[in-house]
Amino acid sequence: MPMGSGPPLDPARSESCSRDTAVTILYIYQGEWPRGATRVAKQVRSLARAGHAVHLLARNYDGAPRLETWEQVTVHRLPWVRVRWLTRVLNFPVFLNPMWTWAMWRLVRSTGADRIVVADLPLAPAAIWLGWLLGIPVHYDMAEVYPEFLKSLHVVSARPWSDRVIRSPAAAALVELGVLRAAQSISVVSEESRLRCVRRGARGERVVVVGNTPDNVVELTSQLPFPPELRPWAQRPRALFVGTLLADRGVKEAVEALGLVVREVPDACLVVVGDGPDRPRIAQTVERLGLGDHVALLGWQRHARLAEFYQHCQVGLLPFLDTPHVRVTLANKLFDYMGAGLAVLAADLPPMRRVLEEVGAGVLYSVGSTQALAEQVESLLRDPDRCHTLGARGREAVVGKYHWGRDEATFVGAVAGVSRHAVSVTDLLSRGHS
Repeated sequence: MPMGSGPPLDPARSESCSRDTAVTILYIYQGEWPRGATRVAKQVRSLARAGHAVHLLARNYDGAPRLETWEQVTVHRLPWVRVRWLTRVLNFPVFLNPMWTWAMWRLVRSTGADRIVVADLPLAPAAIWLGWLLGIPVHYDMAEVYPEFLKSLHVVSARPWSDRVIRSPAAAALVELGVLRAAQSISVVSEESRLRCVRRGARGERVVVVGNTPDNVVELTSQLPFPPELRPWAQRPRALFVGTLLADRGVKEAVEALGLVVREVPDACLVVVGDGPDRPRIAQTVERLGLGDHVALLGWQRHARLAEFYQHCQVGLLPFLDTPHVRVTLANKLFDYMGAGLAVLAADLPPMRRVLEEVGAGVLYSVGSTQALAEQVESLLRDPDRCHTLGARGREAVVGKYHWGRDEATFVGAVAGVSRHAVSVTDLLSRGHS
């Protein structure tokens, strides 16, 4: 087998699906397509590759085309108007927004959708309701565990009282309870998340683990050119963080740790690829500690370019803080780091501990300890041979097991394998009291 994304669906099986069992799928994505849609892109690509007709509905804050084709997927976007605040109101992803409900209804009717897939909680109740009304199975993809995510926001950063009301973890937990019991199938990113769903009332046989594993292993393992953005930091040992800059990701703390590292490794640097609400606080920390020559804040980069940055760093960081959300999730970047042959340095939290202890691809440090993080960064950057050994183990684990080729089959089977039938009101009520 080539060192690719793992075995894709067999072409003969895909053709057979297209002839005999192909269905039409409406995929509901609350984000700005294709930005931030790493997991969603893999999923819709796999469904289309399996022979299904896939339509994706996304929001439209920036005035992108209302209709376009991406690979074999038809992308639909919500309306956009020139008044920016009005566009944001019309596009705001919440199940009570009639614009989203109308767009879902219109697309289900016009495309003849046989299945609905909804990514994450904000729009899931509307999808569940529509599926019940029209007798269409609904698959819920829980990439983010929203009640735990909202708890984490309140734990790691001060939130205004209005935000605590609008983004209430208790309200999200109540909404999630109904979605978990009504969805025909549910995919989650980790075993920890699967067990949580079952404890919350989801039927165990309906919850499957579909990991955040890479579908571009060939690209990750190929030698790519040095990114021009890193030229000021060439010939220097580099640690890397890739992802959304949220407070619970611990990037500010990683910058603080770097302040200790450079005392012993004066040319060490931290490369940060990503954007998000915590970026101003991170930039302020860089300035306060005088680390402008040691931290590269490169902003958001297209997913197709990320492998360039993986290829030209030595250590991949997962400096997450100990929050309810982090304890039940596994980030894309863990497996991307491994696939690209980076030594992984991660906070000692259950999901990451489980994977890294299994494959021996990285080092854990005491979560929340800036000193412990700094010591491990320093140790790895001083020891290229150790980084190479850890990276080789990670690459081997991704090529052999933690690749999208395995998760693809699970996901496609969960979505396309359920029978079309309505969930009765009696059934929904009985589940609510079970």
